[in-house]
Amino acid sequence: MEESARVEELLRVNAELAAELRALAGGRTDGPRRGRVPAARGIARLHAEREALATQLAETQTALEHLQGVQVALDVVSAERERLGRENKELADEVVRLRSGWRGALRRLRARLLARD
Repeated sequence: MEESARVEELLRVNAELAAELRALAGGRTDGPRRGRVPAARGIARLHAEREALATQLAETQTALEHLQGVQVALDVVSAERERLGRENKELADEVVRLRSGWRGALRRLRARLLARD
């Protein structure tokens, strides 16, 4: 029952399309009937969306490359900062060593005497 109704509907639509084709072939109508969304408009919309997404992808890739460059620079700065921190600690330790003990006291005394002149 259900299948026969479907077959009848398909036959009816087929007959309408055949009549429309005959009318078009005879030049009696202006053009084909319109569907819900003409295929050309749908394709144009999809093409525009694709182009927008391609542009967005290119912009994102450019930003990513820039950020990767910034990350490399930050890594270099971080390594240099660590090296300078170690060097500062070594210099601070050397200052403490030079100022401590009786030799350090003699150095400070000599510096004061030289500063008076």
